[in-house]
Amino acid sequence: MSRSEISPRIERIVLLTLDSLCAAAAVPILVEQLQGRIAAICLSRRFGGKYGSVWAQARKNYRRSGWAFLIYTTLQFIVFYPMSFLAQLVNRLRGRPSSLLPLRQLAHRHGIPIFSTRDPNSDGIVDRIRALKPDLIIICYFDHVVRRQLIEIPRFGVINIHPGLLPDNRGPVPNIWAVIDGSDQVGASVHYVDGETLDTGPVLKLESLKCDPGDSVLSLDCRLLSLGARMTIDVIADIESGSARAVPQDPGQGSTILSRLEKICGAFPTAAGGFTASPTSSVNFSIRIRIELPATWAANRGAQQVPRLRRCARDRS
Repeated sequence: MSRSEISPRIERIVLLTLDSLCAAAAVPILVEQLQGRIAAICLSRRFGGKYGSVWAQARKNYRRSGWAFLIYTTLQFIVFYPMSFLAQLVNRLRGRPSSLLPLRQLAHRHGIPIFSTRDPNSDGIVDRIRALKPDLIIICYFDHVVRRQLIEIPRFGVINIHPGLLPDNRGPVPNIWAVIDGSDQVGASVHYVDGETLDTGPVLKLESLKCDPGDSVLSLDCRLLSLGARMTIDVIADIESGSARAVPQDPGQGSTILSRLEKICGAFPTAAGGFTASPTSSVNFSIRIRIELPATWAANRGAQQVPRLRRCARDRS
C-alpha cells in the first residue's frame, strides 16, 4: 500500500531515546507538542550486561578517547541526575515548575508508558513495540542501530533526529568534529531510517544555525537536538498533509564519524577503506574544561544553559 493510500493521521508514536542531558533538552518538546500521541518511550539501558558497569565504561572511554570525551560522557549521563534533582529542589522552593527532568520522571508526569532495554532489536522488544501498533517511530539520541524487523513495523516508517547537517558528519557525536573544525554553521537533520546504516536515509528537513564561539560539544548537542525536536513536529505535519519531501542522500557525498574515537587531545588518523572524515589527518588542539553551574541553570530557566566542555585553542599541523 502506498503512503497516499494510508490514512494521513499519525495517532500512535513510539519514541526511542537514551536518558541523558541532551535527550532531556529535546524530548519534552516532543512530549508537549504530541500530547496523547506518544504510545510509549523505549529507553536504552546504557550500563550493565555486555556493555559493562559505569566504571568499566569510564575506563574504556578514557583509554579509547581521552579525558575530554570522558568528561563529556560524565556530564551527559551521570552529573545530569544530581543537577536535575538540584534544579527541581530550587524550583520547588521558588514555586516554579521544573522542565529539565530525567525521562522516566517526565514519562510518569505525562502518563506515558516507559520501558528500557539493552537490545531494541531483540524479539521481545520488537514484539512489544509491534503490539503498540505505532504509526511512526521517532529516534532521538539513541545509541543503537535499529534493524529491519523494527523498521518495518510503523506504517509511516522510522525517522531520526540527527544533531548535524547531513550528509556531513554522519554517526554519533557529530559536534565533536564541528568543534574541531571551528565550524561557523551547525544544524540539525530529520531523516528517514531506511536501512541498517548510520544516518544515510532520505532527508526530510534540514535547518542550520550559527555556531557561538563559546559553544562546546555538549551545548551544541543540546541546542541542535532541541531544534531537531521542533523540526520533527513540522515533519509530522508535512507527512500528515502529504507535503513531506524526502531527499535521498548521495552516498558519495558527506562524511562519517570514526566508529572508534581516537584521542581527542592527540591526532586523528587518516581514514582507510574509502572512509572519509572531515578533519585533516593530523589535528592537534588544546582543551580546557569549564563546568558552568549558574544559578539560572540550576533554577531550570532553560535547557540551553548547560555545563560546557569548552575548546580554548586549536593548532593544526
